[in-house]
Amino acid sequence: MLPLALRAVTLGSALLVAAGVPAAAQNLAVTGATIIDGTGRAPIADGVVLIRNGKITAVGPAATVAVPGDVTRVDARGKWVIPGMMDANLHLDLNINLEHLILFEDQYDKIVLEGAQIALKTGQTTVFDTWGPRAALVKVRDQINAGQAEGARIYLAGNIIGFSGPLGPDFIAPAAAWVPKSFAKRIDETWEQGTGRALLWMPPDTLRPAIRKYTGLGVNFLKFGGSGHQDMDFLTFSLRQEQVIVEEGHRAGITVQAHVTSPESIDMAVDAGVDILTHGSISGPVYPIQPATIRKIVEKGVGISVLGLTRRAIAAQMKTDSTNLLLPYMKMAAENIRNLSRAGALLMVSTDAGVDDPIRVADSKTLASDTVDSRTALGEGHFNALTVFEEAGMAPMEILKSVTSNVARAYKLDKELGTLETGKAGDLVILDANPLEAARNYRRIGSVIKGGRVVNLAALPTAPVISSRKLRP
Repeated sequence: MLPLALRAVTLGSALLVAAGVPAAAQNLAVTGATIIDGTGRAPIADGVVLIRNGKITAVGPAATVAVPGDVTRVDARGKWVIPGMMDANLHLDLNINLEHLILFEDQYDKIVLEGAQIALKTGQTTVFDTWGPRAALVKVRDQINAGQAEGARIYLAGNIIGFSGPLGPDFIAPAAAWVPKSFAKRIDETWEQGTGRALLWMPPDTLRPAIRKYTGLGVNFLKFGGSGHQDMDFLTFSLRQEQVIVEEGHRAGITVQAHVTSPESIDMAVDAGVDILTHGSISGPVYPIQPATIRKIVEKGVGISVLGLTRRAIAAQMKTDSTNLLLPYMKMAAENIRNLSRAGALLMVSTDAGVDDPIRVADSKTLASDTVDSRTALGEGHFNALTVFEEAGMAPMEILKSVTSNVARAYKLDKELGTLETGKAGDLVILDANPLEAARNYRRIGSVIKGGRVVNLAALPTAPVISSRKLRP
């Protein structure tokens, strides 16, 4: 239930939000709450956050921050205020089974928007899409940034450089035999955008212009395959090639991350100069990340997008599908997460999540484990990722930073996002319980404010395409 003050702010703009168009930014004063600003500093009791024109103008105790008479007060007494949450690695259009690719070929942008709205509804004001259909993602990102649609702020990579499209060998190649070749080609090109497997053969001097061209297609960061996707035990690019990708990304002023799944792919990507290791807690089924590599990660400040499963999820998978390929990877990841945390690595919440399709879940052979602390269900996975950190023994304040300031820092966006400080975006979540007491309390969302606008959570998603699907008799 929203506090009365919040309801007064929200109802006036409900019709606009229900139509998928966000209301204009408001001048707000969030008062009375305990503020946890995401910097690691001690919480502020009876605090005030002032927001004007979408930006924070003051944060501090009520005794030191005067509330102007021309702002709308948001009474948050008895609540906790944190920065807007983020997911460092998700896929707003995740489903790539044949039915999805065929039925929704002309609606990928609608699915991306649905995902951005589910993310926002669950406290994620900013998300980082690390693989998906570039054109659809760019379209929705720009609509949201222009105030033409409601949703989490999107940063995107488009394709994973060096990987095929959905119907190629890195994903579901056998399915291509069941559709016309023209359709398979069209779908793969929608994802690849000139950055598919052909790049793996290129010498550095030929690879460089190909990467430079891709950086000009409106992507916010680069992601390349440091190891395989279906064949996770193979390295892909050489060190020289990886260095070219990193150099071209940095030349364009954007961060670069690597998809890694083995100890050596992790070590080589760090040597290549990446900013982020995507699911960098995954090192295969046998060997943990080596201590020397962890030292380099910490020394260079490389961000780690962590993938993990809660103990309940691992137990459920053991019971229903003990031969699952990823199960030993996730068990090893638990050890890596503990080691990285103890070493002081920059860890970030990461899920690989997308909009959950009820039909896909119903067809799953591992339904029980799929629905126990799901990692990949958008709107649910980030909460379970926080529990993974709690189970690894991370300090509560570090857990909070993993879903806020650490993400902004790793993506080099910490001047605009990630903490509740003067000059930064007016993105915050009002919680009904103290997140520093238990990770489950992040679920206790009372209100979300993005860019100085109170979000009408009940109206989202405005036009669901996937999450509303029903099984037919």
